[in-house]
Amino acid sequence: MAVESEILLEPPSSIDENTFNKTLEFIEEMTKNTDSVQERVLAEILAQNAETEYLKRFGLNGSIDRESFKSKVPVVTYDDLLPDIQRIANGDLSPILCSHPISEFLT
Repeated sequence: MAVESEILLEPPSSIDENTFNKTLEFIEEMTKNTDSVQERVLAEILAQNAETEYLKRFGLNGSIDRESFKSKVPVVTYDDLLPDIQRIANGDLSPILCSHPISEFLT
């Protein structure tokens, strides 16, 4: 089954040209430099969550660099996280998996 797509070279009538061009530039930047974008996003996530129980378990001791994360934090499954998820679901608002309280789970 072929999927047809339409490439927009002009903004739809509901969007002004300046907004359209800025959006295109953003998309281009995000897709052209995916490695650096992903590294930056990971650094932001680690910086924001360095003091969570989860990251402390792996002895990061506040380290937020990519290499420390890769060498110390294993790939896990849902079942590995289930005890933490259950604590959060039961109302524990401490920084377990995230520095901000988690108020809902979506499936």
